[in-house]
Amino acid sequence: MNKILKFGMVGGGIGSFIGEVHRKAASINGKAKLVAGCFSRNFDNTLATGKNLGIDTKRLYKGFWEMAEKEQSRDDKIDFVVIVTPNNLHFEIVKSFLEKGINVVCDKPYFIKIIRRK
Repeated sequence: MNKILKFGMVGGGIGSFIGEVHRKAASINGKAKLVAGCFSRNFDNTLATGKNLGIDTKRLYKGFWEMAEKEQSRDDKIDFVVIVTPNNLHFEIVKSFLEKGINVVCDKPYFIKIIRRK
């Protein structure tokens, strides 16, 4: 397979340790390229991170929900997204991308709260 997969990242902005680790791991064999991101809740951090990584500003997003929505509708949409936020944020982020048909890489568990109705 010679196709290079396009991926996005949620979390992992400047000041984050784990984001860089995941970016290197995903692209180590040259089969994946980071093309989109919402790297921080602080959009200035996302913009600075994206600039440092050479990502087109049109693919830098203010929130994960915006990223999922806009990437899903692109002809050149991402093939998968990597989630590198704190664990307690995983569920909503993972859910938003899966609902848009975008594959997700999330190396930590996320918890589903089950509410029983009586």
